[in-house]
Amino acid sequence: MKVLYPASHDIPSLPDSHIALKIARHSRCSLCRSACLGLHPPQGWRVYSDMSDGSDSEDDGEPPSKYLDRCQCGHPVLTHGADMSSIGMEEFTRRGRVAVRLDELLEVRLFAHVIVVPCALHPIYM
Repeated sequence: MKVLYPASHDIPSLPDSHIALKIARHSRCSLCRSACLGLHPPQGWRVYSDMSDGSDSEDDGEPPSKYLDRCQCGHPVLTHGADMSSIGMEEFTRRGRVAVRLDELLEVRLFAHVIVVPCALHPIYM
């Protein structure tokens, strides 16, 4: 399955759902803290920047149809430190800024074309 990941670093233009996805990528899962170090795609899923056209050398002709919405651990984005109703708007905003900055720093390695999100991708502990 092909899914998208938001490439933008412009926080004011990102919807909360995209900021939550960025936070989740760098945060441990609250339901399986010891095992899951950050949101990563289930086995066999390929993650593409939403700025790319979704094609690659192994293209099956199908474009990505949705944003990454769950982790290989089986839990959704919100259980990975991104639930605004639990952490409050101020903390969500702070974590969003940190996550966007981490994405900026990691961009050189990750956005060559296809994003490969390994299990232990420099998680932050919140």
